Amino acid sequence: MEQAIQLALSRILKGDLKMQMDLKTLFTPFPILSTPRLILRALRPNDLDDLYEYASDPEIDRLTPWTHYESMEDAHENLNEFLADYEQFGMGAWGIEHRSDQRLIGIANFSRPHPINRRVEMGYTIARAYWGQGYATEAVKALLLFGINQMDLVRIEAVCLPEHRASVRVLEKAGMQFEGLLRSYQVWRGQPCDLLMYAVTNKMKDEEHDRTL
Repeated sequence: MEQAIQLALSRILKGDLKMQMDLKTLFTPFPILSTPRLILRALRPNDLDDLYEYASDPEIDRLTPWTHYESMEDAHENLNEFLADYEQFGMGAWGIEHRSDQRLIGIANFSRPHPINRRVEMGYTIARAYWGQGYATEAVKALLLFGINQMDLVRIEAVCLPEHRASVRVLEKAGMQFEGLLRSYQVWRGQPCDLLMYAVTNKMKDEEHDRTL
């Protein structure tokens, strides 16, 4: 039994190492995703001011698990964490740049993929000044296409609070399917909360392709 467990662990570790190597290749150079109004690209040190401006908004606290920056030092520390992820893992968060305004208006990211199941959780934030204009949907669609077609992910998940109707609309417009209410699924700032689960899968992509034939 112990030998079988060790063998299984060895296979998982080998799979994890292979995925890390594949991600390093796929994310070198860091992939730029383009949409009609947005450019999704690696974060840069000179994004600091834009990052602080939109992520210091206290409104963030009401509908997401993150808390707003209380100082420029908070933003600088967080930006350095994003930059360090590129070096350590290859992949990392995409900065969402507005083409016309030429400024950072948000961030979109995947969790690091499960090495066996090829599953990730997706998250995103958009500056409040750009809410309600379709930018989040545009960014999410670009991420989903890249995840399924380029990263060969099997499943991409996203969760949101039931009362966050704007996020629900974004996920549904981007083509993700509602899967159910997850009771006390995560603890946000010390409180367990219910979340809605949305997902898109490779199988759904194949089914959509079949319908168009």
